[in-house]
Amino acid sequence: MEPFFQDGGVTLYHGDCLEILPLLDIRADLLLTDPPYSRVKPDEWDRIDHMGLVALLDAMLYAAGRLLSERAAVYVFCWPAFADKLAVLMRHHFHLLDEIIWMKQTESGKRQSWAAQAEIAPLRKFFPETERILFASKADDGKYWELCEELRGEIMAPLLDYFRRAKEASGMKPVEIQERMQVLTGKRYVFTRHTFTRSQWELPTREQYEAAASFLPLPRRYDDIAVEYVARFEEYTTSRRRFEHLRRYHEPRRHNFTDLWRYAPVMPGSRERLHSCQKPLSMIQDMITTSCPPDGMVLDCFAGSGTTGAAAKISGRRAVLIEKDRRCCEIIADRIAGTLL
Repeated sequence: MEPFFQDGGVTLYHGDCLEILPLLDIRADLLLTDPPYSRVKPDEWDRIDHMGLVALLDAMLYAAGRLLSERAAVYVFCWPAFADKLAVLMRHHFHLLDEIIWMKQTESGKRQSWAAQAEIAPLRKFFPETERILFASKADDGKYWELCEELRGEIMAPLLDYFRRAKEASGMKPVEIQERMQVLTGKRYVFTRHTFTRSQWELPTREQYEAAASFLPLPRRYDDIAVEYVARFEEYTTSRRRFEHLRRYHEPRRHNFTDLWRYAPVMPGSRERLHSCQKPLSMIQDMITTSCPPDGMVLDCFAGSGTTGAAAKISGRRAVLIEKDRRCCEIIADRIAGTLL
């Protein structure tokens, strides 16, 4: 299958994504796409109804999912009214993590013209000033955290054994220890839950330790215990890096680390506007650098104006784009070829 356009790390295919995806031999690290919204826009490409869109996205997510790496992330844009249906689909194919709300405002909170010029009196529902971006992962991080917990238990074993031996030497039952701690600290369960068991083990506070030492055989000074704990925690932090390859890449910055994003949309009349549903380059670039590792690959099944490709090229990532409209493909090719690094 010949691409419509190829420039460096960006490859564009012209055609229906459901026909092209099964023919691709790639392993993408990020699926980032902006499908039709279902009769929100007046354009011909947005005439599909909700049932048709559900069927299209279900097939697309299945086909695209087979091309994603195990640690891949997924972003899919949708109109607020469709978010609940998309969430069901995303949960079926991936692990849904967040529903991000895109406020179509500048970072200072200034409204753009759609909302600023809207007539309030005729409205019979609230004016849509936001879009939704559903964020998911192909696989969860369960194996990573399972291995980390196991490693932490191994490294902290000498301290855990110290507390366990003290409990056994005392001959006291857990409920007796809880009652004494309740009297001494006002907290009944925290010491027994996190000090004597491997699961969720943590170092007690100085207050808890000194209270427990008044009736349990705990001969070591708390400061010595704390020093050993810090050393062992540093060893754990260093050692667990061996598992990082199992963890999904995620490097947000201060302005996009929450699920509420503020980016100004590309407004009609703007010199940058090439498509009626074009997303701001800065937002797409932030999504790519947050969720696609350096030199990784981004897949976009509804490329539109090619913003994903442009952002990937600028960010030093590779991209595979699919677009059904030939005129849009021509716009994308011109845009990517002229994108400055």
